[in-house]
Amino acid sequence: MATMNELENTTHIRFAFLLILIGLLLAVDSFFKISLFIKLWPLLALMLGIGFIGIFNKQRKRGFSYLVIGIYLILFTILALFCNFTSWDLLSIYWPIFITFLGVVFLAIYFYRKTSRATLFIGVILIFLSLYFLFIFSLGSDQWWTIFILVGLSILLSRFKK
Repeated sequence: MATMNELENTTHIRFAFLLILIGLLLAVDSFFKISLFIKLWPLLALMLGIGFIGIFNKQRKRGFSYLVIGIYLILFTILALFCNFTSWDLLSIYWPIFITFLGVVFLAIYFYRKTSRATLFIGVILIFLSLYFLFIFSLGSDQWWTIFILVGLSILLSRFKK
């Protein structure tokens, strides 16, 4: 088993290499004017997300905040890379994806703990809600009122089940 001093040295070496890599990317951007770092900056968020999930996995007492932050950062990286290579203007249509991220986080917590069905329910509801918003805003925002009809119908249907 590694001692604490060995773990600290390994962490410092990894951090030093990460800083060198970031510096090299910035140097390439600066000297060659190719805007590599401008397009790939979300990879820093990806590394942070993976780091948070790594911290979560190494803890004896699981702090789910590390898992939540890690998953959210990884999903955000995917969206940010997509927007960097297409257009950030697409977020005016794709903003419900952030709700999907929350739904995925709830699902991950449920599948890791397997305790609370309410967590599963919230995750599924958030994902379906985000898909609904994506559908409505891709058609046109003038159908937003349908959410009231759907919520009312779901309340009525839940009353019949009892």
